[in-house]
Amino acid sequence: MKLNSNSTYRTYKSDAAPFFFYIDVIPIDLSHYEIKHHKKLLKNVQYNPIMPIPTRVDKVYNGEVSTLLRPRKPISFPISENDTALIKPNEFIYYGIKKLLYLTEIRGSEDFAVSLSQANAIKWWNNTRNIYGKLKTLEEDFAAFLRGYLYIFLTAKMNNDDLINAAISYCELIKNICNKRIQENYIIVEVKNKERIVDLYKMKKGKVFKTNFKREERDLLYPTFADIELIELETDKNQGENKNILNKTKNSKILKYIPLLIYDDLLECMLQNLNILENYEGELLDPSFLLEKGVIKIFKNENVKHELSKYSWMTNFEEIDINSILDSIEPTFI
Repeated sequence: MKLNSNSTYRTYKSDAAPFFFYIDVIPIDLSHYEIKHHKKLLKNVQYNPIMPIPTRVDKVYNGEVSTLLRPRKPISFPISENDTALIKPNEFIYYGIKKLLYLTEIRGSEDFAVSLSQANAIKWWNNTRNIYGKLKTLEEDFAAFLRGYLYIFLTAKMNNDDLINAAISYCELIKNICNKRIQENYIIVEVKNKERIVDLYKMKKGKVFKTNFKREERDLLYPTFADIELIELETDKNQGENKNILNKTKNSKILKYIPLLIYDDLLECMLQNLNILENYEGELLDPSFLLEKGVIKIFKNENVKHELSKYSWMTNFEEIDINSILDSIEPTFI
């Protein structure tokens, strides 16, 4: 992210800025933050395990639209012979947005010595929540990450199993999926109801500096820009529900994004986690927070079909009260 002199980040209109959230297992390390007020802010969200990826604070701080990734189906997984766990979209997004807004306040105040504008944050959210971006492969992968959390980490918690081993297995799952995508070097994109394969990166010859200011020719990696089709969500006022927008392309817009950066960022996070977990003696972010806050719901298997119909991600999340989140953030600068 580049900076401008007028206290905004330099961004590009063609950048769709897709983001979503993963569920972390290790609390934020407050020792990385030197400013006491920032540590105080982070204590409020330290044990909230829902983390934005990538952390696009630039779009939030500027009040510009970004693209919230949305799984096409409800996220659930059987955790026993009798019970199934489900992730509730509104609650999941609420706590993810809360973490993102706190991180934006901290990053923006560090870069500009100016606190996050509530007006800009509200503008960002009101625009972002009404946009659906077709991200076929990313949608499938992030849905797999969330189901993996339910299957591996939540199940271990419910069965009183070793959570360190469960955390390692969960992080390994995400690492392996990210590695596979990067090594295979392609994803599937869907534009105007047509699917096509896109490379994550290209390898090209280029020259780099070595010692003694000599240049050497090497194969260099260049991330690929992929197309993303953005569609504005429409609400059926008679039924109070969103129409089926997956095949609606009449008023769509085509922008760009760099999918490699998402997989690379998440892979780096998982490698750091696995390194820490080797000799970890601290407190894990176990599923208690998500259960207490109603982000994860557990219900009987016979009620699965009835329950799943209530929890679509294809909504504009109008129930999320972003003002209450912003009111909870004590500004760094007044």
